[in-house]
Amino acid sequence: MSHLPDPPRRSSAPPDVASVPTAAPAAGGPGPTAVPGPAGGPGAAGVPVLDRRAVLHASAWAVPAIVLVSASPAAAVSGPALTFSSTSYAGVACGVITDAEVRLADGADAVAGAGVVLQLAGGYVFDGGFVTRSVVTDGDGRAACGTIHVPGGGATGSIAATATGATGGTATLASFDARILASPRGLSDAPAIPVGATPVALDLFLSAGVLHRAGAGVVATGIAAFGALAPSADDATAFLLPLRLDDGSASVFDTASNAVSAVAGIPSQATPIAGDLFLSGSTLHRGAGIVASDVDLCGQLIDHDADSTGRLYLPYRATDGSPRLLRLPDGDTRTAFEFGSPGGPPAGATPIADDLFFAAGAIHRVSWDGTTAFGAGAVASGIASWGALTPNPYYAGERLLPLTTTTGDAALFMVSGNTVRAARVVPSGATPLGADLFRVGTTIHQDGVGLVASDVRAVGAASPAMRGDTRVVVPLSAAVASC
Repeated sequence: MSHLPDPPRRSSAPPDVASVPTAAPAAGGPGPTAVPGPAGGPGAAGVPVLDRRAVLHASAWAVPAIVLVSASPAAAVSGPALTFSSTSYAGVACGVITDAEVRLADGADAVAGAGVVLQLAGGYVFDGGFVTRSVVTDGDGRAACGTIHVPGGGATGSIAATATGATGGTATLASFDARILASPRGLSDAPAIPVGATPVALDLFLSAGVLHRAGAGVVATGIAAFGALAPSADDATAFLLPLRLDDGSASVFDTASNAVSAVAGIPSQATPIAGDLFLSGSTLHRGAGIVASDVDLCGQLIDHDADSTGRLYLPYRATDGSPRLLRLPDGDTRTAFEFGSPGGPPAGATPIADDLFFAAGAIHRVSWDGTTAFGAGAVASGIASWGALTPNPYYAGERLLPLTTTTGDAALFMVSGNTVRAARVVPSGATPLGADLFRVGTTIHQDGVGLVASDVRAVGAASPAMRGDTRVVVPLSAAVASC
């Protein structure tokens, strides 16, 4: 997979995700969480994941187009005609398509008991490797096409139907490898995503500079780099994805409106960080304004825990090494209240998310002014790396930070209680993703559940399925080398 130019020096890419900004720390030690990744080469929160059949079967049993566009009744096709239940069908690469169905009708009258020959093309085969199959229509003129095996590598093919004395019909066959893993509901397909696209976050994927949304198709073009999906400080229903376009300008994709808006006042070639924040040198911009001018390293921008006013916090390390907090939409910054006190994070601490910093194997919690609902100071020790801070999918009002310990074991930090517990049935050496999900090579494991996804090629950032939701989703792509 090709990549666009590396982001500026203040960025660092996580080790186990292909060109996607996540909260995972850098190899050899922890790293920033809300850090931009370069746009992917060849190959989603606002809207729930769409079901594949609902998208592909939006127009069932369409009358053949030649009947609809004929200039006069004399020119119209008459007699029996074959149609498919959809104009196209799609399946996961190296998987199967089982919902294709053909129908034979003479006008409004079904033709029952007729023999229909099906022909596949483009590398798609029926059971046994056959490219042809015969079926017989039932009393309603319908016949299931059977199991169609999808080739690897993103092939596009077709299925054709013929019958004696009838006008034939065809449908397109397509392969995809994009999936969405949800905790706690498991895997679902991500339709309308090109094979090999880079998973970004939520239901968003990037392919050759084009941003695609599952079920919706293309939502943005000309993308050179992207930052981290983050809550909007101005709209309680939306997440924002910052983008740098090919011409160096800044834009933001809004998941609620499904639209991209140019952001004026951002220096050309600025690095997209998170939400609507862009970094140029050590200066952090939001729209035409400057919100911080001493930024060295950013953490994850997220709703501040237990803040009834709906503020967002961005923890960052200042150029002088001090731990600092940015509040949005206020746009003000302050050195962490606990800095320099016992239990406070030392100079050079790494920002994690919200009000959390990391130093020397310990997680430190800080506050804006010394007031905190959950306490401050060193709240966890023996920590080696972490993933994205997300809601607890099983307990409303709680948030989880998946971790690996210095012994290589998977663990979960429960934020409101400042407690760490071992993750269950997750292999040692796993990479934390978000919520209760961990990656081990090409597999993903869930706390207390075990293996939930395999043949994983790349993963995006974990995030809530929508604002205020406890369900957490991770976009991913499956291996498509061969079947």
